[in-house]
Amino acid sequence: MKRTCSSLLQMFLIVALMSLTGCGGNQQGYQKAFDSQSSLTQNQCSLNQSCDTVFKIAKQTFTQQGFTIESADIKSGIIKAVRNMQDTKDPEISYNIHISADISEIIGSETNISIAASQQTILHRSTTTWWHLLWILPIIPTGTEYQTLVVKEGNITEPSFYTDFFNALKIATSKYDVAVKAAAAKAAEKAEVARIAAEKAATLKAETEAKAAAEKAEAARVAAEIAATLMAETEAKALAEKVKAENEAKLKAEAEKPVAEIANAGGITP
Repeated sequence: MKRTCSSLLQMFLIVALMSLTGCGGNQQGYQKAFDSQSSLTQNQCSLNQSCDTVFKIAKQTFTQQGFTIESADIKSGIIKAVRNMQDTKDPEISYNIHISADISEIIGSETNISIAASQQTILHRSTTTWWHLLWILPIIPTGTEYQTLVVKEGNITEPSFYTDFFNALKIATSKYDVAVKAAAAKAAEKAEVARIAAEKAATLKAETEAKAAAEKAEAARVAAEIAATLMAETEAKALAEKVKAENEAKLKAEAEKPVAEIANAGGITP
């Protein structure tokens, strides 16, 4: 009996909600899916960035906004994400949002991103079960039953939903550009510092080598002067000894000459 009452209550809620949300309307509305009046508006945006950059920034934007990335294929440029949101006014209502983004290159560094989203409005209800006296009068609570019902679903067509995403994407793109420029400036600054350091090192090396070469040349010059001085002194000494020897020989010859003359005069053979 308890199950029958619960099932009847659930069926009653479903019928009531279907009547409230207009589920009994025209069932052929899907045939206008490609009609111009039913197409999404303001769900496309062009950015002056490469496909890879927009793909990366779009993923980051989805994540920062609370979406969970279900799939992301950089080759096809498709990103699928989902988010569950609690209604800020009704704690029994939540929203299940599915979003798909297509990122494709237009020309050069210009990229187009198109998104489409759908949502389910979910009703969360809790019902207390009772023990009934004679299956009629509820007396004792026996537990709680929880129900989750999809009360509304379909594509999100409000342009503001998509413009909010693109505004967040443009802000993220601007921050990315600033970060890239800052990184490039920092890299250029490091390169300039490295260039100056290399120039200083090269100058210091050249000065060191020049100084070493000058010292070597000076040492060679001093050594050559010393060698020349020694050679000159040696030659001068040898010349002096030669002159001395010649003088001594001359003096000896002059000293022996009178003796020879006297001996010749007296007929004495020396």
